[in-house]
Amino acid sequence: MELYVVKDDDAVRGGYILRRHTFFVSRETQIAAHYRLPVSEGVIDRNYTSLGLRLVRDALARRSRLYVLGMGSWDRPLPRMLKAMKWRLCEVPFHFKVVRPARFLRNIRPLRTSALRRMAFDAAAATGAGWLGMKALSISRRLPRETMDTAPSFTGWADEVWQRSREAYPLIGVRDAATLERLYPPADPRFLRVRAAGGWALLLDTQMSDHKQFGDMRVGTIVDCLAPPRDAAAVTRAATSLLESRGVDLIVSNQMHAAWSQGLLASGFRKGPSNFLLGLSPEFAKLVATVPETEFHFNRGDGDGPIHL
Repeated sequence: MELYVVKDDDAVRGGYILRRHTFFVSRETQIAAHYRLPVSEGVIDRNYTSLGLRLVRDALARRSRLYVLGMGSWDRPLPRMLKAMKWRLCEVPFHFKVVRPARFLRNIRPLRTSALRRMAFDAAAATGAGWLGMKALSISRRLPRETMDTAPSFTGWADEVWQRSREAYPLIGVRDAATLERLYPPADPRFLRVRAAGGWALLLDTQMSDHKQFGDMRVGTIVDCLAPPRDAAAVTRAATSLLESRGVDLIVSNQMHAAWSQGLLASGFRKGPSNFLLGLSPEFAKLVATVPETEFHFNRGDGDGPIHL
């Protein structure tokens, strides 16, 4: 990981991070870099308005194959600027499953935007109307317990999954055991590694506290996953089943590849608005110019991982 800063005498005016990452692209290994956390004083001082553009150009001069993940909504400065620079931009779809409707209705802040809505949501939670409505829409359908096991680390078994899976994805970040151990250290107790159906999923089970979106809900997250696409639905079922059995209120996941998205939908998830955007620099995008975005395997594991989750 490399940190670059822009200094004006003794003052730091901006900066960014580059994290080198290896990808498997059309059955060949390619090196790219994640352009992370760009910060520019231009956000608050018009004298530095052009600094954001200079930061991106500086990063491209260091490594022409860059990607960005996150960025928030399409109207934010960074995605607007990257679009003008001819980057390939798309959404990484957001999926959610309500497990405990009453807790969801009392805590989901993006929907509780007025006093009237808050009253209606609280009433639906108290009377059970919310549960009945979500049940009718199959939003809160629970899954039977699936055959699975958990592992304390990826060492000794994840390489085999990587070797069996990688050629099925035209664009995928390397997910061998060594890479996964760096991303999700075994010493970190937050990470749940589920093995099922010849693949795996990396999960979080987080008790939120006054979260800007989730309030005080207990949120399960399918952060990362891997299996051949034909097994994606089975891995997703197992991951969802485990999180449900642990008592989470809501499960969320950002998954781009069609097989993983369809697997989530088959497990009772629904799609919601996504603020998790992917940007590929022109040189990186050339490598997959003819590949549909639904064949890219991107999720939070390729970006800042479980930050804020």
